[in-house]
Amino acid sequence: VSTLRQNNMVDSKQQWKAWLYLSPAIVLLLVFIGFYTYAISPTSYSFNRTTYNHQYIDDHLNGMTIAYLSDIHLSDDKSLERFKSIIDELNQYPFDMVIFNGDLYDNHVFSNHEVSSLLKSIYCKYGKFALLGDKDLNHESEITTILNDGGFEVLNNELRTIYYNDTTFELVASNDDISNHEYKDNTFTLCIAHKPDTFLFNKNYAELQLSGHSLGGQFYLPYIGPIFKTEGALTYNHGIYEEENATLIVSNGITGTKDNPYKFISTNHIELITLKKGT
Repeated sequence: VSTLRQNNMVDSKQQWKAWLYLSPAIVLLLVFIGFYTYAISPTSYSFNRTTYNHQYIDDHLNGMTIAYLSDIHLSDDKSLERFKSIIDELNQYPFDMVIFNGDLYDNHVFSNHEVSSLLKSIYCKYGKFALLGDKDLNHESEITTILNDGGFEVLNNELRTIYYNDTTFELVASNDDISNHEYKDNTFTLCIAHKPDTFLFNKNYAELQLSGHSLGGQFYLPYIGPIFKTEGALTYNHGIYEEENATLIVSNGITGTKDNPYKFISTNHIELITLKKGT
C-alpha cells in the first residue's frame, strides 16, 4: 500500500511540474492569438496561388490565370486607402481575367469616382466580370454604375462564352439555380455565385465555382468549422471542396465587415487561380 501511495505522489508531482512548464506556453499562445485576431487580422492580407486541373481545360486554355476578389467591404477612407494598396500589389502579378464576386461596400456608398478609378486601374486582356453580393443589392443601381465605370461587366443570371487563345469556355454568373441555361458538352464551365451553398445544385452544371460571402468562416477552427455560420454558407464556408467532379473555391474575402473585421484562420486574401490541363 505504501508503495502505491508513493507512486501516486510521484505521478502527481510529475503532472504538477508538467503544468508548470506548459502554463507559460499556453498563456503566450492565447496572448498571441488574441493579439493577432484583434490587432493584425483586420488589415492583413495575402495573395494565394491556386492551380486548378480539369480534363475539359485544353492546350489553348492551359495556363490562363484568373485574379479573384470578393467581399471588399469598403467602409471609410482608411479602407479605401488599403484597397488602393491591394490593387497596386495585384497589378504586379500576371493574370488574364478578373472576377469580383460581390459586396463592394460594407454599408453606405461613398467616393464613387475614386472607387471606379481604382477598379479601372486593374488591367487584364480577357475581361473583368462582377456579380453583385447581398450587400450590393441595397444600392444596386449605384454600385453597378461604379463597377461599369471601373471597366467591370456586371452579370446577373447570365451565361457568356469567353474567347481565349483560340479556344472558348463558358462563364455563368448567378445567385440562383443555374440549371435554366444550356451548356455545351465537354466544354469547361466556370460559375461565379456569391453564396457558396449554391454549389449544392450548381455542381451538376459547372466544373468550377467561385464563391465568397462566408469570409472563410471568419472564426474558423480546424476539424470543427466556423464558430458562427452565415446564411448561404451553412454547408460550404471555407477553403476548397470537391464533389461529383466539380470544385468549389470559397474566398476568405479582402476584409471582414466594419462591425466585425476580426478573423481567425481565415486570412483576408486575393486568389490567383491558374487553369491547367488535366487528364
